[in-house]
Amino acid sequence: MEFIKENKKTLLICFSILIIGLIISYLIKNNIISFTGRETSEIYLKNYEVNEVVPINMDEKQMARKYLADYVKLIYLDPEKAYSLVEDAYREKRFGSLKKFNEYFSDLISDSFFKAEVKNLSVSPKGDHQEFYIIDASGNVFIFEEYSIMQYKVKFDLYN
Repeated sequence: MEFIKENKKTLLICFSILIIGLIISYLIKNNIISFTGRETSEIYLKNYEVNEVVPINMDEKQMARKYLADYVKLIYLDPEKAYSLVEDAYREKRFGSLKKFNEYFSDLISDSFFKAEVKNLSVSPKGDHQEFYIIDASGNVFIFEEYSIMQYKVKFDLYN
């Protein structure tokens, strides 16, 4: 008892610090306060739940890379689908059949073709769609007519 009477002020200060520490830890644990300096939107973006929509912003160059990579993959894995994505009138005039389409791309297939690297890009609006004019690292021309995101038709030159 004498110890408490002699150290009354010290014990009171320690007890106060303990109570304040418990209150602060409770507030931090329940995300009421934060000492990280991050904005709430950054914290929100890191706490995704199931079925939550995640916004993705892509520029034209990223979309062009996506279209080219997607189409090159289709040429190799599903040539029938790749053939069906060729614009209808152009497809009949240029190839006429799936066999000729496959022959055309069997000559182009190489390691650099499968890298699907965009060397030159030009994007322009054309009526109801946007046109991506792409020249890949191998010098091949792909013209994607984008009607909606990932909804496109493709051509391989402007002459036919």
